[in-house]
Amino acid sequence: MNLFDGIEIFVQVVDSGSFTAAGEALGMAKSSVSEAVRRLEQRLNVRLLDRTTRRLAPTEAGRTYYDHARRAMDQARIARSSARALGLEPTGRLRVAAPENFERLIVPALPAIFADLPGLEIEFVSGTEFVDLIKEGVDVAIRVAQQPSDNLIVRKLGISRVAILASPAYLEQFGEPKTPHDVATHRCIGFSPLFWGREWRFIGPEGPISVPIRPIMLSNSSNAMREAALKGLGLTTLPIWVVDEELAAGSLVQILKDWATPESGVYAVYPSNRMIAPKVRRFVEAVAARLRDI
Repeated sequence: MNLFDGIEIFVQVVDSGSFTAAGEALGMAKSSVSEAVRRLEQRLNVRLLDRTTRRLAPTEAGRTYYDHARRAMDQARIARSSARALGLEPTGRLRVAAPENFERLIVPALPAIFADLPGLEIEFVSGTEFVDLIKEGVDVAIRVAQQPSDNLIVRKLGISRVAILASPAYLEQFGEPKTPHDVATHRCIGFSPLFWGREWRFIGPEGPISVPIRPIMLSNSSNAMREAALKGLGLTTLPIWVVDEELAAGSLVQILKDWATPESGVYAVYPSNRMIAPKVRRFVEAVAARLRDI
């Protein structure tokens, strides 16, 4: 008996929540997916799924089987990645998870990367959330954090500095804050996932300064915050790499330059149990060089 026959299909069904969605993900007909799960249940002599006209859910036995099957599939993918990593020519798709807007830093380095690695394809997975690298099939993630997770292989690539920003129109109407404490009297646009949504922190000659704010707008999107600042809605805080083009054009102005803000590291992270493929190493080297240039 082939122990792995039907496992991937069953796992996809549980992940997708239906035979139809699983079939679409696998490129199979719904009937073929259903039949594969039925044969798997027959071989195991146990019902793995409860099926009704409205819902599909794993049984207790199905949930246990799913947990073990998921781990087996992850290990199989690791084995495949490790084998491919031994190839002399880095080729194939490279999945890169990066914060929103970070691609604008990486894209200028892509011509040199593709010239060096003509068989490479790059897929960006954007967002602020920290994805499960193995589960999502991500080869490398770029993360901006003060301290990365301990269960990952980490390489520090650079520093991310936050700037206090405003549009010229806003400053003309409301004036420019001269000290960090002046920020409390201004209209502010906050970043909701971090402390920047409730207080802005500075480092002055006498040490750290924390200024509570009452933002007129909160967002977890740097794009939305940048656009709001460009429209003159208020002051905002964004990494300089998010607004480098706007600063160069003068459409946004950095203020309170004499007070430093907390810095975060920019890290390339990999799953700790996966061999680092040559294409990943070459990509990370190119990103590191790009960050050194800005």
